[in-house]
Amino acid sequence: MRWTASDFERLDPRLFRSFLAVVRTQSFSQAATEASLTQGAISQQIAKLEDRLNTQLFVRAGNRVVTTPSGRLLAEYAQGYMDHTSRFLEQLNEEFESMRGLVSYAMPESCIHAPHFGWFLERRRAHPDLALNIELKPSACVIADLLAGMIDFGFVNRAVNNASVHAYPFCCEEYVLAGSASDRQLTAPASLDELLTMPVILYPGMVDCLNLWISCQFAEPDPIGPVALRVMGQFNDIRGALAMVAGNLGVTVLPRHVAAAHLENGALRLFEPATCAGGHAAIQQIYIVRLRERRMPARVKRVIRWFLEMHTELQPVPEEFLR
Repeated sequence: MRWTASDFERLDPRLFRSFLAVVRTQSFSQAATEASLTQGAISQQIAKLEDRLNTQLFVRAGNRVVTTPSGRLLAEYAQGYMDHTSRFLEQLNEEFESMRGLVSYAMPESCIHAPHFGWFLERRRAHPDLALNIELKPSACVIADLLAGMIDFGFVNRAVNNASVHAYPFCCEEYVLAGSASDRQLTAPASLDELLTMPVILYPGMVDCLNLWISCQFAEPDPIGPVALRVMGQFNDIRGALAMVAGNLGVTVLPRHVAAAHLENGALRLFEPATCAGGHAAIQQIYIVRLRERRMPARVKRVIRWFLEMHTELQPVPEEFLR
């Protein structure tokens, strides 16, 4: 007997469930129970398969039935077909439901003041069933939440050295030292020692930004901590710290895009050392991060894709990051 493509075209996949039940149980009666059919219905379906393929699929051996070589070939094909169909339906349903449900992510506060967040909300308006849970946290806390499974993905403003985390370059931030435009007594620091005498305003994550700025401006390799600073105020968010700076309490280091409006209206001014050992802009790479081994729902992949599509230099969207 030579099987052809037309033989398979005439097969009814609805018969595969009963057929595979007989293969597994080696019994028509047990297969009927498993498939919620009568034993007569099982026998009729097997007979249809044998008729259409013109071959015997089972032989009786005492109280059980044994699958023939032709039956074993069909079983391999039928199981593959059922598995493939199941995966296809799962992906199809997942995609259909992809924009329903919750997406959780976290990021440093400066990220919410970048234009990306507004663009993201615009795209989300077309999907009213998509719920969001967004937290503002320093990068170290974002990574900790990611590893604990508390968020789907995140943004961080530092390099990630963890094999469990997949980090992809997203955009860059430039950090600047800013103070009140009305305070003319302060001048740009020419050294780290001069900087440490200046009144400073803290906010979560500010010290990391400051150390990058110091490294770029003064080529100082060793980071400093808050105890080394002349702290004159602190606020638990960057906007509050910005108000303190504008109110003459001190200076702070923050992303240029966060200070942009205050610089344009003249409320703030920048302190840019004219001569220093380093003397280059404090640019930090921002990464979008996810767990390598965690399977992401389609809605999470879609949201990440939206963010990646905001940067034309990332085109085409890196599919390996979304797998």
